[in-house]
Amino acid sequence: MERSVREANELMEVSRKQLEVMRRQADEALEQAERMNELLGRVVRLTEPLERAQRGGEYVGQRLKDAIFGAEEAAEDALDAAKEAAEEVAEEPSQEAEAER
Repeated sequence: MERSVREANELMEVSRKQLEVMRRQADEALEQAERMNELLGRVVRLTEPLERAQRGGEYVGQRLKDAIFGAEEAAEDALDAAKEAAEEVAEEPSQEAEAER
């Protein structure tokens, strides 16, 4: 009887030790997770200005592209309109000649 009580007490002590080890491991894991969270927060705070600058650069680049190619397109549109107007003017005398006949 004493032996089984002693064995039960030993098993309880081993279980307590294992629980204490598991508790320490859980506490260490929690501390590590908190440190990682803090580091990730720092990374985010450091990268936000870079991301804003990148988006700003993309915006400026797009605006420059629009300005350059938009000017070319506007010039091409103006040339096309001038050609159409010239063709219409060229067709008018022939239409007037037909109307006189």
